[in-house]
Amino acid sequence: MRILFVDDEELLRECMYETLSDMGYDVTVEDDGRTAVERFRHYPWYFDLILTDLLMLDITGDRISEEVHAIRPDVPVVVMTGSPDHLTGKIEAAGIRKILPKPLTRTELGEALRDISQRF
Repeated sequence: MRILFVDDEELLRECMYETLSDMGYDVTVEDDGRTAVERFRHYPWYFDLILTDLLMLDITGDRISEEVHAIRPDVPVVVMTGSPDHLTGKIEAAGIRKILPKPLTRTELGEALRDISQRF
């Protein structure tokens, strides 16, 4: 599975890249949402899943999901957040398939990704 991972925190990007790579995923990392959406726009069929932080400086994860789904509605978007209350009412509208709490363990991440890959 090819994952586009988006987060504006450098340490988390590095950690998630290593973790996802160790799990056998092909990971592309972006440090801002606008660049991630542009990359997706240029290679929409390359990515199997978008994994993004919710709250970033340039764009929110729900907005990334909306823009990605305007290009390719079938791609699963998973949002990670330490503030799930910011998503009230936005989940279905944005097409978000799953919300993962921050911080999360490697086991929780692995289970969530396996579940998503089996459903979609």
